[in-house]
Amino acid sequence: MGTRQADIRMGVLGALQVEVDGGEVALGGPRVAKVLAALLLDAGRVVPMDRLVDVMWDDGGPTTAVRQVQDAVSGLRRALADAGVPGLVATRGGGYQLQPAPHQLDLLAFDHARREARRVAADPALTVPALRRALACWRGPALAGLTGTVLRAEAERLDALRVAVHKQCLEAELVLGRHQEVVAELAALHAEQPLDERVAELRLLALYRSGRRGEALETYREVRRRLAEELGVDPAPALQRAHQGILDADPELAAVPASAPAPPRSVPPVRSAAAPAGGPDAVVPHQLRPGLRDFTGRQVLVARLRETLADRDESGGAATVAVLAGAGGAGKTSLALHVAHQTADRFPDGQLQADLRGFGGTPADPAEVLARFLRGLGVPQQRIPDDVEERESLYQSTLAGRRVLLLLDNARDAAQVRPLLPASGGCAVLVTSRSSLPGVDGARRFSVGVLPEDEAARLFGRIVDPAAVEAEPEAVAEVLRLCAGLPLAIRIAASRLACQPGWRVATLAARLRGQDRRLDELHVEDRAVRGCFAVGYDALEPEVARAFAVLTAWSGPDFTPDSAAAMLEVPLADARRLLEALARTHLLEARGEERYSYHDLVRVYAQECARESFAAERDPAAERLAAWYAHATDHAAKLLQRERTPLCRPENGPCPGGLPGFTDRGSALAWYQDERANLTEAVLLSAQGEPTPVTWRLAFAMHIFAVQSGNWQSIRSVNLIGLASARRLGDRLGQAWMLLGLSIADIGIGDLVLAERRAREALAQAELSGDANAHTATLSHVGIIMHHQKRYEEATYWHGLAVADGRLAEKPGLHAATLNNRGYAFHALERYAEAAECYDAAVAVLQSSPEPIPYVEAAVLDSLAQIRLRLGSTAEAARAFRQAATLRAELRDFDNQAATLDRLGDLHATAGRPAAAHAAWTEALTALTGRDNPLAAVLEAKLADLGARY
Repeated sequence: MGTRQADIRMGVLGALQVEVDGGEVALGGPRVAKVLAALLLDAGRVVPMDRLVDVMWDDGGPTTAVRQVQDAVSGLRRALADAGVPGLVATRGGGYQLQPAPHQLDLLAFDHARREARRVAADPALTVPALRRALACWRGPALAGLTGTVLRAEAERLDALRVAVHKQCLEAELVLGRHQEVVAELAALHAEQPLDERVAELRLLALYRSGRRGEALETYREVRRRLAEELGVDPAPALQRAHQGILDADPELAAVPASAPAPPRSVPPVRSAAAPAGGPDAVVPHQLRPGLRDFTGRQVLVARLRETLADRDESGGAATVAVLAGAGGAGKTSLALHVAHQTADRFPDGQLQADLRGFGGTPADPAEVLARFLRGLGVPQQRIPDDVEERESLYQSTLAGRRVLLLLDNARDAAQVRPLLPASGGCAVLVTSRSSLPGVDGARRFSVGVLPEDEAARLFGRIVDPAAVEAEPEAVAEVLRLCAGLPLAIRIAASRLACQPGWRVATLAARLRGQDRRLDELHVEDRAVRGCFAVGYDALEPEVARAFAVLTAWSGPDFTPDSAAAMLEVPLADARRLLEALARTHLLEARGEERYSYHDLVRVYAQECARESFAAERDPAAERLAAWYAHATDHAAKLLQRERTPLCRPENGPCPGGLPGFTDRGSALAWYQDERANLTEAVLLSAQGEPTPVTWRLAFAMHIFAVQSGNWQSIRSVNLIGLASARRLGDRLGQAWMLLGLSIADIGIGDLVLAERRAREALAQAELSGDANAHTATLSHVGIIMHHQKRYEEATYWHGLAVADGRLAEKPGLHAATLNNRGYAFHALERYAEAAECYDAAVAVLQSSPEPIPYVEAAVLDSLAQIRLRLGSTAEAARAFRQAATLRAELRDFDNQAATLDRLGDLHATAGRPAAAHAAWTEALTALTGRDNPLAAVLEAKLADLGARY
């Protein structure tokens, strides 16, 4: 007899929900809930530790962040096991994975219903039930009740998606003539989304078609008033046209189509297409090339472009211009043709098209294109002037008062486009280019990027036999990953597979897998990805072409003008100009402010260019970049810890480029967070080939950042690489610092035995190196390990050795911190007088420092306050607590500020001062606002108890 499977139901489309056999699973706390939410949002995928830390804390978390995430995962596993479903959360390569079946998670069911709706989009009668199934998955606002920047952003994204699906469903209902049935539903959605003009437009249409014209007009007046008051804008043109149509009792607006291929993206225009402006004998050109029957995706872009083409001012003196900019192979021309054919009926005077050959071949002369367009508009050849200005004047005269759509494909620059732009406001122009054409004034610009995963899969599935796609889903996923979302690559790969009956999808995946031959495989007849990229590369200026190729020496996620300047050996201003030139032509992708990266296939091509023309420059460029990262990180670390020993000294070689422009702790920490993945890659890069001290110096420079953010695995991985490099070099100092870093990571991870062994080995290497700084730092670190192991007597010994070393005098911050640590140990041994001596000595050291060291001072004052309290000096303790709290507030160290204020409140409560205790605890609770700190609940309980007693 088989074992019954538990009925598991999980949900994020509403409050977080886990049910097993109809019973709710108790998760046991907000951190467990956040971990579960993160795993469900990425169901089936491995969620890395860094992502979970970001989910749980908005500021990178405390130094124990990784351990706390691990504890939360353990708590989740216990809760699920107690509910009878163990083993759902798996550990996978540096992260965790939860893989529910589609029927077990509302988000997967929602996505499945949406995909079904897209599949049957041609038939609204089938689309509506699928969309209704999708909407039925929702129980309320996504992730209701959960806090945190990451989860709230995900919740907002899902809620926006729900609204989009709801609008799509109601659009389809209206196509089916169900306007009366959805009037109330549209009213409710409009109340929820009062500034959504598309919802307002649909509501107007439903009311008007239901014979409720007055209500429709009143709804418009209310929308207009609200937009003006809250946003300071007028209603969008589409909404205004709907309103005008209602005022005019437009029969076309009231008409319900008997059938339609898909829900309309906007209500029908108020004014129907008229006869050609030139009269019945006018020549009406129809020059658009055929579109693609299997055109797939881009729904948002298509809708925005259609709206742009509809938003024309026919009384104005300029045509509407839309520029579609993107990389070669992104499908700009296909998209432009698709939109042009969809909107052709809005341009009864014709459609003109020209390939401007801006990239590839000789660029078309605008004068020749003008002549072609004039002939297409019915002007005889003998009437076309030879003079360019006269030709342009005739072109404008011919288009005056007409409604013509122009498609200018593959434009090189604004100078090529401007002479072809009509002065007639009834005309519109679609321009495609690898450049965003900043010199075309008044244009609306649209970026055409790669296809998202679902649209890429649908495009592949429309070309290849569906049975083959269904039979090999993993191979299909690999092919699409190797094509990296580029439509041209997907089409070529799918076409090759469709034309090779003996191939399986896995065969194609295997042929694409090898990077050296990938571009060879993405070639069919006259279409090739390599050739598409080459057209853009060949048009580059020599210095820009060099940058495009040489920057491939860097294999990290992205680069900035600073890092590019180091690689290219050029001034920062030149590096910025080169990167912007490559981004304008979409050979680089801009990722936020001044961050750039290659598309995966563009990188493969750029590497080919580097091997062919700049082979000798790649390795030196990589070495310069690794050295630059070492100098930059060393510089940033000094801002966080002024007494830190710099390892990138002048005798080690100059910095190959300018240092980043940060000047304080905040900007240095922000730089590290932005560069974290790049820094790890830089360590790996520097370790390739012959060993170099740069490897361990860079790993060492990362210590302080990684410790502050609790990235223990990151510290371990880079220090192991640095240690291997130092050992190959026989560099004792490098080995000492790397072993010390590994020991720090071992403490963070919780392996105190390994931490001690590595610390003692680091001490031995430091002694052999003769470096006083490394020796003293390691002595103090061994004392810290003893403290963690509760071997307090030994901790006092090791800290005492570090203090007695005599080398701390030049570093008051480290000196005071070591005395403070020794005081901790004496405190734990209940040797309070000796602890007080240590803390007093630490205060004296800090007072003699030539500049303030607030982080250490705050810690020492807090320790001093605790020992003063223990020894009965209540007033002194209260003053020290207050000073420590003030310093920590100034440092924005809110968690420790709250801990200090909590202790101050306890002092006042014990001393019988309830008002002072209430003030301290309230201040502590305020410091924790928006932070996931368990102390907040303790403080709330203390305040409640205080209120009950007084």
